[in-house]
Amino acid sequence: MNLILFDDPTLRANLLPLTFTRPVAELRVGILTITEKWEHLLKTKASFSTSDYLSKKFVKKTTNDNLWINGAVCPEQSLVDAIQKLNLGDALYKNAKIIAVRTDDDELPEVIHGEAIEYSNEIILIDQLWKIFQNNGNQIRSDFKLITAGRKSQPIKDPHTHTYNPSEIFIEEGAVLHTAVLNAEGGPIYLGKNSQVQEGAIIRGPFSLGEGAIVNMGAKMRADTTVGPYCKIGGEVSNSVLIGYSNKAHDGFLGNSVLGEWCNLGADT
Repeated sequence: MNLILFDDPTLRANLLPLTFTRPVAELRVGILTITEKWEHLLKTKASFSTSDYLSKKFVKKTTNDNLWINGAVCPEQSLVDAIQKLNLGDALYKNAKIIAVRTDDDELPEVIHGEAIEYSNEIILIDQLWKIFQNNGNQIRSDFKLITAGRKSQPIKDPHTHTYNPSEIFIEEGAVLHTAVLNAEGGPIYLGKNSQVQEGAIIRGPFSLGEGAIVNMGAKMRADTTVGPYCKIGGEVSNSVLIGYSNKAHDGFLGNSVLGEWCNLGADT
């Protein structure tokens, strides 16, 4: 099946301004974007059905067997199992909202020619901006299990870094720590490839630090926080998501927030 993640126009409008520059599925919730979650679980690459002006960058690819999935839905295994059972022409719904359709059409069909199936379990639907940080802690937990399964963390080489519950700490290749405190008793801590945790930083899980990102000296990272790739973070941060390529490098507080790409918050924000 060919995976296409589609934007529901109403949900996309609810998620502005972040969705001005990306499809809904490119939002980061937890460690991964919604796109990356589906690609991991379905073991295939996704394309996108989004606004026309975004389609030059986020291209839609179609075949004679297309699996259209609502880009605002975060996957979990029972949902993936239900989707994989769909026959050509079938659709999966939750409370009248389309979750997935399997079709040979080049566009998301307005009329379902097969069986319309109601999904019985709850779903995680990112239909409002605040749903991103509301769900971030649990999504860090589920993403952590997904991407670390069967893998071994790199060791912490710095003798002055202190850890609590180290079995829930995963460090990718090239990550560097100096004189930090990592407390994973409340949830996992993930440190991405070539990331840095500088001297005196304190991190409490659930927490994710993306590839190439930096936690500055003396920073306090509270639970349920995601720092996306190539971000610089400092001060105190709680229950927030930095999607990527953004900075809050100085003292000050950021909480219950979502920061897009290429943003910079000045000192004492």
